[in-house]
Amino acid sequence: MLLSDERLPQDLLYKLNYLYLCFEDADNEKGTLPFDFFHKVPSLEHLLVQTCFGLKEIFPSQKLQVHETILARLKTLSLLELNELEWVGLEHPWVQPYSEKLETLKLESCPRIEKIVSCAVSFINLKQLWVMFCDTMEYLFTFGTLKSLVKLETLTVTNCESMKEIAKNEDEDGCDEMVFGRLRCIDLNGLPSLVSFYSGNATLQCSYLKKVIIAKCPNMKTFSEGVTKVPMFLRIKTSKDSDLTFHGDLNATIQQLFSEQVRIHHPNSIVIFLL
Repeated sequence: MLLSDERLPQDLLYKLNYLYLCFEDADNEKGTLPFDFFHKVPSLEHLLVQTCFGLKEIFPSQKLQVHETILARLKTLSLLELNELEWVGLEHPWVQPYSEKLETLKLESCPRIEKIVSCAVSFINLKQLWVMFCDTMEYLFTFGTLKSLVKLETLTVTNCESMKEIAKNEDEDGCDEMVFGRLRCIDLNGLPSLVSFYSGNATLQCSYLKKVIIAKCPNMKTFSEGVTKVPMFLRIKTSKDSDLTFHGDLNATIQQLFSEQVRIHHPNSIVIFLL
């Protein structure tokens, strides 16, 4: 009712940069976001959508008749406690301008979402990515999308029961090396099905990676099939051991640690900190 109220002061709406949407009952019969209202908030930068009844997709596959200024400044998209959400829709061609401008993406407690995007999508400005309590998601994206994360600084994936790998080994296109120029922190916690971060053979170059936390990932075997270079690392801590020497290859070091630790300790107790 508030969004459709014509009496709202337009000058106030024009300045609005943060919007929290929550439809807890059946008022949202269409199961869509109020895109008509977004015309009135051209300065919107942060959008949080939580507990919206009937919402199955954020961006529909069919292009909406919307003005180019809608969500033109959107930097942060947070999707929380959306039990019926099945697709975010960031892969649709008409949504690409929004995907490319996003700096922060957060998904939490969206049990029906199986993947963030269904094909390669460009996230060239994404800096922060959080995925938590999304229990049907088996991977976040394919290698084609992974290549676009050139500005990613923090990646956090926690408590996702079905997560087998972070990046799926598809559409490599003969790429021999992937460079993460700004990635500083990776946090993988509570992922009982996780086998690897990336199952492909391409070399992952993480020049500024300083912190990796791997906790409660009892089935993790490798970080990637190829080499993972992290020149900033100096030492490793585990939940049971003192500092260990890091040998320059994150994948080889994790393989060695897990193969040794699993024989000695309960796998759920293994926590690896690279600092």
